[in-house]
Amino acid sequence: MNEIAIRPATDDDLRAILELEVEGFPDPWALETLAAELRFPGSFVLVAAPPRDAALGYASFRTVADEAELLRLSVGSAARRHGLGRRLLEAGFAELAIRSLARCFLEVRADNTPAIALYERVGFRLAGERKAYYRDGSNAFVYARAI
Repeated sequence: MNEIAIRPATDDDLRAILELEVEGFPDPWALETLAAELRFPGSFVLVAAPPRDAALGYASFRTVADEAELLRLSVGSAARRHGLGRRLLEAGFAELAIRSLARCFLEVRADNTPAIALYERVGFRLAGERKAYYRDGSNAFVYARAI
């Protein structure tokens, strides 16, 4: 998986990102929402993709003042357990450092133990909990990481 590059997403990546959304989230974002995120001021979206092929994973970050939020991270099931999630996060952190941001936050389903393990491995620490945060009533953990 070393030939896979981490790069900024473009409109050409939207269909693959939508497929990752549908596969990775119980309440996936719509194509229009994903397209808007590519253009939203202060946002950036990264994809992990082999040359001339569809994205295998993506991460979406949004920045405000000196803070950022990781809005989405998804890696297709066939590409999991190869470090793509970590590579996407590290590339995002590098961009956040260039933008001189102090910290990054995220919300994650309290029962999503694989995601929580990844986030903790890259330096996120539990900062709180949001009760009934998700549409289905599930709780979310809030994590934070210094940049």
